[in-house]
Amino acid sequence: MRFDRGDVQRTIARATVLVLILGVYYAALFLFRPVLLKMGMAYYFLVPLPPAFLLGYCMSQLSIGRIIKPIKEVAEAAEGITHEDLSRRVMAENAGEEVQYLVKAFNDMISRLEAAFAYITESSSYIAHELKTPLAIMRGEAEVALKKERDKEEYKKVIAGSLEETGRMFKIIEDLLLLTRVNYRSDDLRLQPLDLTQFVAVLFEKAKILAAKKNISVHIQVPEAAVLVNADEQTLRRLFLNLIDNAIKYTPQDGRVDIIVRFEDDRVRISIRDTGIGIDQKNLPRLFDKFFRIENKLKDAAPSSGLGLSIAQSIAKLHQGEIVVSSEIGKGAVFTVDLPRMSGDGLSIPRD
Repeated sequence: MRFDRGDVQRTIARATVLVLILGVYYAALFLFRPVLLKMGMAYYFLVPLPPAFLLGYCMSQLSIGRIIKPIKEVAEAAEGITHEDLSRRVMAENAGEEVQYLVKAFNDMISRLEAAFAYITESSSYIAHELKTPLAIMRGEAEVALKKERDKEEYKKVIAGSLEETGRMFKIIEDLLLLTRVNYRSDDLRLQPLDLTQFVAVLFEKAKILAAKKNISVHIQVPEAAVLVNADEQTLRRLFLNLIDNAIKYTPQDGRVDIIVRFEDDRVRISIRDTGIGIDQKNLPRLFDKFFRIENKLKDAAPSSGLGLSIAQSIAKLHQGEIVVSSEIGKGAVFTVDLPRMSGDGLSIPRD
């Protein structure tokens, strides 16, 4: 807390006034002592009364000062915080329990604001960079097309290129909107019991369609029992389709993708395993970071927005789960989604 000269001057002034009042009081007691002695016990009561009041006043000022100090620190920190520096925090270890609760709530709020501003700054920079490239391509192609008269096919080619770049921009925007919805508007999601075995069977059929273009074989391993998870089906489907799409994207022609479901106590683990190019160990810790992308070594793989795995991990956490990955260069990758199963979901109920 910064030094306030005005507070010190006011404290000295109050103390001076109290001393003067106390002096006048005892002077009056001394002057009227003969009269007061006739009052008997009242005199002996009046003598210690001012020091008692003074002591009480001092104690109350100390207590109030102890309570007010961290509150002032909160106010000063709030005044000093701007969007350029959200790193300041209030320290109040010696304050009372109620004030510590206030300080903790204030610091937590600033931490959330700091994270939100960092996300906005990072996202804005990324969006500006990512949207600038397709816009520059579209503008360049349009300018070249307008320089001279061209035939119908050349104009179609320019329009097709513009549509492709527009689709890429829409994909970036859709991914950002979904990420925002998952992270900041989770109440919009509808969690309800979902039969995971049937859900995975549908994913298996979709995966075969996606893999057909590269002649990749898709296999499934699911126990013969129905298991329920509390989930938003549409959002959870997005998670798994992201993982399946990545597995197919980074697996060479004629490769293999496996969808494996395992039940372990009160958890369900669904693994997407591929025979693709694999991931370098140094990239694994950052794999789920927003906008993180690995250099693509497959010629036929489409460019990534760098948001897919971040979205998938956010969806998993929303369902009280997580995604873990294991991989080695040249040996494929295994992405495992760990989810809690609903209690009393019917462990031995056979599948239809």
